[in-house]
Amino acid sequence: MQEDIKLLVQLQEIDSVIIKKKAIIDLLPTKLLAAEQSLKDVQLLYDKERQKCEQLEKKKKEKERAVEDINGKIDKIKIRSSEIKNNKEYQAHLKEIETFDKERYAMEDEIISLMEAVEAANKDMKAADLKVKAEKDKVEAFKKEVEKEIAEAEKDLSLHKSKRADLTKTIDTDIYNEYMTIFKAGRGIAVIEARDEICQGCNMNIPPQMFVEIKKDKDSEVIRCPQCRRILYWVEKND
Repeated sequence: MQEDIKLLVQLQEIDSVIIKKKAIIDLLPTKLLAAEQSLKDVQLLYDKERQKCEQLEKKKKEKERAVEDINGKIDKIKIRSSEIKNNKEYQAHLKEIETFDKERYAMEDEIISLMEAVEAANKDMKAADLKVKAEKDKVEAFKKEVEKEIAEAEKDLSLHKSKRADLTKTIDTDIYNEYMTIFKAGRGIAVIEARDEICQGCNMNIPPQMFVEIKKDKDSEVIRCPQCRRILYWVEKND
């Protein structure tokens, strides 16, 4: 393999690592956001359960106050019993007490139902709270893992950028510029192996005579794939 191509192959290997490390650095925060969204969803469920508990508790207290008001009205009616003058007034007096009693019994039944609902809602809220705590621990652990991976990727990225800078100093400027043009057009792949008369970049056949030229280990102009226009090289396989 001619020296220029060897240098370009090395450059491509370094650039491929750089692309991979950048992708890791860019993707990991997105994964963290997804994990944090899961926590938000669980937190939202807890908030709904908490609000449900608060609303039921509020409604129960309102019914309890209403029962207290009715008891107060009944007590006042009973106090007026001494003012009753005849049987008709007495019957009306009893009817009024009976009406309030029925209303009180109905509310007391509602209070019992609300107490049961509050108890069930509290259980659901506690279960949701446990899920929130578990999810928080999970997110925190994942966050530390992500931060570690990013730090390692950034360290490796810096190392390969340094290697790249040193390597590019040894490559002919015109050849490097050609490489970069293909690199940008070829989605990060400018140099690719030709194997069994097939370009490994686009999987298209290479003309036999061109493949012969690629295999010749001599200084010549850079050979590019007729289809994807990437720079081709050949690796001799040792049987």
